[in-house]
Amino acid sequence: MAKTPSALVVDLDVQARYEMRQLVKASGLTVAGEAGYGMESLTTAQEVLPDVIFIGVNEPMERPLQSVQQLAATFPDTPLIIYSDSKEIETARKAMLAGARDFLTRPIKPEVLRQSVLKAMEAAEQRRLSQAGANVAPPTQGTIVTIFGAKGGIGKSTAATNVAVALARQGKGSVCIVDLDNGFGDVAGMLDVKPERTILDLVRDVANIDKEALRKYVVQHPVGLDVLVGPSVLEWRSITSDQVRAVIELLARNYDSVVLDTSGMLTELSELAIEMATIVLWITTTEFASVKDSLEALRALRQLGLSEERIRIVTNAITPDDGVRPSAVEEAFQREVFWSIPYDRKVRQGTHLGAPIVLSSPQSVAAKSFTDLATLIAGGRIEQGRKVFGNFRWRPGAQPAPAEA
Repeated sequence: MAKTPSALVVDLDVQARYEMRQLVKASGLTVAGEAGYGMESLTTAQEVLPDVIFIGVNEPMERPLQSVQQLAATFPDTPLIIYSDSKEIETARKAMLAGARDFLTRPIKPEVLRQSVLKAMEAAEQRRLSQAGANVAPPTQGTIVTIFGAKGGIGKSTAATNVAVALARQGKGSVCIVDLDNGFGDVAGMLDVKPERTILDLVRDVANIDKEALRKYVVQHPVGLDVLVGPSVLEWRSITSDQVRAVIELLARNYDSVVLDTSGMLTELSELAIEMATIVLWITTTEFASVKDSLEALRALRQLGLSEERIRIVTNAITPDDGVRPSAVEEAFQREVFWSIPYDRKVRQGTHLGAPIVLSSPQSVAAKSFTDLATLIAGGRIEQGRKVFGNFRWRPGAQPAPAEA
């Protein structure tokens, strides 16, 4: 983005305006101005020409919603974002119908507000391009699932291989797993495959590869999963991030799901994989060192300006005495734990045999947990009434599918 987005804060409550101004600054944005409702908000907006307008909406709603409508009509290209103390769906619905782009319920975290602004501005830019006839429809792209963990020995590659195999076994689309660990990748060994080619071979020919030719660069696992492995440690040094980006884009055009296994460090390749992901499964154990390293990595992402919106925290129990509650991890991260993989000694046995637990012990608790996780990230639903093998929390608006009769 060429410049830091500027915001106008509109609210009749002076204290609420002050609090929102402080939040805007904490989010890394600039405050262009502030105003009350009605003509004052319209006049101020015309003077400062903000990139985004925040409007406080609470009961009684008639006056603030009138201002939302007036601002939306006068500044159709400027995103309007509502903030409110209300958690009522009807309040949000009325605000959106009046012309708001997003609805945020207080208290609001700085990163949530920032992501709301960036998404709103991106949507506004796409709309402008479309109206100008310059917006080309994006190519069909599969889901990119990045598996990351800010520490070694936490089961990151185990999670990646099991999720990939579970996705392939669903039989609802093509799946490819890519080993982007430019240290010592483990994917080939964990899946017991012996590839003849690596990413290094693919990057050399990526500009001339079609779907049929792509098959020559991957090795197929018996379950129908395609595997693209990395080269040796020294060979990785000859591959640039732009070349890897081109490879991932190629795979996403040709597979329904692409699973990216990354290094246990926040390297340039890991940053790329997180940036390009549809969803990031952020693996951590409940041990102090793993949580600490994860928090450091998340802070680094913020400094780099990378989005955290797609990150989902996944705890992995690698010892039998892991009795730490998910709530303790949530308190440390200040965000919900998306999924918890239970301890299962058969996981390690399967790893040694080159057979992910979803294949070697499909009825084990860990295998069922990985399978349920794969179902969710693929957009499926877990039947209501069936035991869920993880501590997944249904997000707002998500409803369990009714069990079949």
